[in-house]
Amino acid sequence: MAINVSFNGATIYKPGAYSKISIDLSGGFPLGPTGLIAIFGESTRGRPGSAESDISKNVFTANQLAEARTKYGTGNLVDSLNFLFSPASDGAIPGGAQAVYIYKTNNSTRATLTLANTYGTVKSLEYGIGGNTVTYTASEVEEVAPVTTGIDYVASAADAGVIFDVTIDGISQSVVVTAGTYASAAALIAAITITGATVTADGEKVVITVDADVTANQRGFGKSMELIETNPGDLALLGLVGGIATSSVESAMIVTVKQTRDLLTEQDTVGGNIVLEGGYDGVEATATIQVSSSQVILTAGAAISAFEKSAYGTMLQLVNAMNLTAGWTLALSSVLYNSLSPSALDVVTVGAKSSDASTIKPARIKKDASEVSDFFTDSSITSITSQGTTGLMDALTETALAGGSLGSTSSADVANALVAFEQIRANAVIPLFSRDAIIGTDTASGDVVDNLTDPSSAYTILGIHQAVKTHCNLMSTTKNRSERQGYLSYKNDFDASRDRAALLSDQRLSLAIQDTRNIDSQGNIKWFQPWAQACMLAGARAGATVGTPLTFKFFNLTGIRHTSQSMSTAEEDITNDFNPNADEIQAIQNGITFFEAPQSGGIRCVVDNTTYQKDANWVYNRGNVMYAADVLAFDFRSQLENIFIGKKNTVQASEVKSVASSILATFLAQGITVSTSGAPNGYKQLSVKVDGNVIKINAIVVLVEGIDFILNDITITRVQSES
Repeated sequence: MAINVSFNGATIYKPGAYSKISIDLSGGFPLGPTGLIAIFGESTRGRPGSAESDISKNVFTANQLAEARTKYGTGNLVDSLNFLFSPASDGAIPGGAQAVYIYKTNNSTRATLTLANTYGTVKSLEYGIGGNTVTYTASEVEEVAPVTTGIDYVASAADAGVIFDVTIDGISQSVVVTAGTYASAAALIAAITITGATVTADGEKVVITVDADVTANQRGFGKSMELIETNPGDLALLGLVGGIATSSVESAMIVTVKQTRDLLTEQDTVGGNIVLEGGYDGVEATATIQVSSSQVILTAGAAISAFEKSAYGTMLQLVNAMNLTAGWTLALSSVLYNSLSPSALDVVTVGAKSSDASTIKPARIKKDASEVSDFFTDSSITSITSQGTTGLMDALTETALAGGSLGSTSSADVANALVAFEQIRANAVIPLFSRDAIIGTDTASGDVVDNLTDPSSAYTILGIHQAVKTHCNLMSTTKNRSERQGYLSYKNDFDASRDRAALLSDQRLSLAIQDTRNIDSQGNIKWFQPWAQACMLAGARAGATVGTPLTFKFFNLTGIRHTSQSMSTAEEDITNDFNPNADEIQAIQNGITFFEAPQSGGIRCVVDNTTYQKDANWVYNRGNVMYAADVLAFDFRSQLENIFIGKKNTVQASEVKSVASSILATFLAQGITVSTSGAPNGYKQLSVKVDGNVIKINAIVVLVEGIDFILNDITITRVQSES
């Protein structure tokens, strides 16, 4: 056996110097991504969340507001982005959400128009009622049929009878002119019968015209006519000249789509371009070219040659291969089509019998359907589905698409949104709903009455709250490993709001109850339901350093109020039933997060509450501390997993401890943990044990808190003097 050495996973035989690189992982570690927010709600545009192929890709950052507005139009999904990306007016909160994942719950439909003869369905790209302002027009450029005109007819020239062949679209027929005396061209034409063509006289000339075809646009191939002399001199006796005639103008369609709301128009002429010409002049009496979805098939009598489209990258390659078939001659009408894919050909069957295929090619195949497909592929207004593979659509005067709807939100849509969010990493989940679609049996209340949702929506706010609560706790379990908080809202009277918070009572949930006045996505100042306040809280959490309390932080809004009244209630008729300066103790005791307006500075958060009410747990009662605990747990776990899972258990406990120590030091540097005399690095009692395929780590960390109270004990004394 040859001498060898094993090194770095390789067996080495050739002498030489070899190396491997090992990374010392005891250095600093960057903090993992934070400020990731998932929202679900409604909008006037955009595909429903259930139609998104991958919700993890439906994410927007602060510099993509324009894209989000283009996709979703208006509505709470779009308005919420202002509050999430620019939540505060406080130096301690320099930013907002880092990224926002969106799930649209209302099932908007797209406006459509079904084209005649099952050619396809034109669909608005825009979801919702905006698609109903899209119009479609198709104006035909009509085909001019092949015409052949002879020289002047000589009277009585056909006394002995005449025989000749006519081939229309590659299908031949024999024409017999019986013996007789024909004093003029007008007299002669009555003796000539050609199926598919009409014979007329033009002075003393015989004119043969292929019959007009009202469905020419549907065919996918161009018309042709060849006159073939059977007996030498017979055509000349009739004043006719042999050869092929083709359409001087092929059927095409001017397609126009408009978004009348936006004064946007797209127009193009599609179709009418001959790509492949072919003819067969072999011994067989009949011949056809058939284009199927996968093949081009040359048939001459019983001889069949099939060519797989997928085997040829270009039309030129395909034509070169087919020209090796005996009796066949094929060509492209223009060098522009040399690189065209064979898949562009219309699916047709057309006759190809020719007297001389080298010069006469009666089969003339187009790419009409491909051009239609390209038009709609490039359109920013419409698409087409179930499109035909042959020819063009029929002409149609300007017609509006119909059937676009806002779409409703159901409890199932809420559940589906949360299931989708199980697949992504998020720090917070926000439902953009604050009350029922219809409150109980009171049809004069709820989001439906305020035109904030479709009349058929059937969500309930209690159901939404419970679903989010379950989701946040489910995702924060040991097995699911994706800790997150829920920012809920509730539009009701103060007593009901207190009861709601008491029933939620969860360390992962915050509850906002105040309407806020702010700018919507269109630049209008208006009042928003409490879901907007929840967005500002979540955005501020995301934009501040981890562990920063929202207590006494000022927010980016112009007004607050609390009322259970409809959003359509006139401002002068609004009754506030919660006063932040008088009812704050009850609100705090019940775990409600609320704003107040001090005499100067703007509007600020009073206390960074969660809805947790079971005890005075210093982590569970404060949103900032809970968030810091979640970030620490997730990041510590993820960093260690990325480094050690999959490695051999030859790793030393001391190495793991060194890495764990470095990660924990990162948390101190980020202000997530706090240095104390007993834990100068923000942690103490770090121990590591490698036990088979298990690493066990124990540590005590000193988690950051916010300062909530300053207690001053001042003794006041009188002035005394002695001499």
